[in-house]
Amino acid sequence: MHLQLDTRNWTLGTLIVLAVMIGTFFTLAPKASAATEDCPAGKICLWAGKTFGGQQAFFDGSETGCKSLSNIDPGSMRNHTGNHTATFFPGPVAIGPGLEFNFGEPGYTGSMCID
Repeated sequence: MHLQLDTRNWTLGTLIVLAVMIGTFFTLAPKASAATEDCPAGKICLWAGKTFGGQQAFFDGSETGCKSLSNIDPGSMRNHTGNHTATFFPGPVAIGPGLEFNFGEPGYTGSMCID
């Protein structure tokens, strides 16, 4: 007795399983935040929410020095500069050029220095 495999049915079945798996992956994958794209080039952007949402504050990356965050309670930030670092005090937490960071809850208070 010789068993013959019908490759057309196997290939179609494999493609269906693969399509379902890919669809499930894209459904369950975390969505990128559109808010980080709202951060203009050359700016250091802070959001009240830990997922780049809520109230916003934007700082010009070329204006180096320390800024008080007494009126801002950031939960997340994006450094959309090419050559400046944002350092948060007390801490310190340093966020380099092109990086994003979630402070978590509660939000961060203190000061931010741009160099």
